[in-house]
Amino acid sequence: MTVPEAAVALNGIIKRFGDVTAVDRVDLNIADGEFFALLGPSGCGKTTTLRMIAGLEFPTEGSLRIFGDEVGTLPPDKRPVNTVFQSYALFPHMTVIQNVAFGLRMQKVAKAEANERALEAIRLVKMDGKEARRPHQLSGGQQQRVALARALVNSPKVLLLDEPLGALDLKLRQEMQRELKTLQREVGITFVFVTHDQEEALTMSDRIGVMNDGELLQVGTPEEIYERPANRFVADFIGQTNLLDGTVESDGTVCLRNGARVPVNTQSLAAGTPVAVSLRPERAQLHQPGQQPADLPHVTGRLEQHTYLGNALVLTVALDWMTLDVRVENLSGYSAPALGTEVVVSWDRDAAVVVRA
Repeated sequence: MTVPEAAVALNGIIKRFGDVTAVDRVDLNIADGEFFALLGPSGCGKTTTLRMIAGLEFPTEGSLRIFGDEVGTLPPDKRPVNTVFQSYALFPHMTVIQNVAFGLRMQKVAKAEANERALEAIRLVKMDGKEARRPHQLSGGQQQRVALARALVNSPKVLLLDEPLGALDLKLRQEMQRELKTLQREVGITFVFVTHDQEEALTMSDRIGVMNDGELLQVGTPEEIYERPANRFVADFIGQTNLLDGTVESDGTVCLRNGARVPVNTQSLAAGTPVAVSLRPERAQLHQPGQQPADLPHVTGRLEQHTYLGNALVLTVALDWMTLDVRVENLSGYSAPALGTEVVVSWDRDAAVVVRA
């Protein structure tokens, strides 16, 4: 069976700026037609990685191939990619169609063909009827659509997006997330999307690569990243979680900091290994003392805070050494215990994941 050629392949990629290593030996294959997100905090190396794919930075070491061709030293205009940035960089004196067709005209494409292709790109991003408007007459979301159309009109094999929704308000950003995913499916090309927004990555991506301090820590589907984080950083960065520090015991349980032992899959880690038990707030249950299922892992504390989110209630429980959140999503008829009440937090045996500390 022949393995399909990767749209983008990074092998041993290192990028240094003087004495600073911004990207540290990254190996990554992105499939043709995939919506791939590079996710991580500011300064983690994700944008530098994207810029190397774009040709705006060159690797210090390693191989960078696009559809099998080595491009690590080629300038941007020699690569089959286009980039959409957070700043739309539209020409203010040009109309929508002139902005979209600009790159084609620079390539000496005939005016009639350039306009035809520009109109098709404008249709793809749902800007029909606004071809004659100038950027100042458009909303932020509309300007973003024009920037997308301008990038797509050149028919790139890979579209690179560097935090393109960061300047939009929450509601519009969520709307554009759905539209971007729909657009990617319609055009069928590879999207590489850089973001620091965990929800954005989980919502839009086929796969996610989580980066920190220049390293690629884990690559997987949104479900894999969320349900089976590779380490403490990934568990803590993706969504909300409770991290209960402890140590692996010889019987395979984890001894928490308060001395409680909890049965959990320790993944054959050696006794004495420092770990954290990652428990998502929505996987935890709150009980009155003595009412929890006896065979489930549990800890005892005092209810410290109620946080109402509209569609859920987050209950913060103070343990001896940390606070722990429990998320209640079915609020119909639910009555939370009074603040200061002693409570027990339990969870199913397969609800928590052990990660290396």
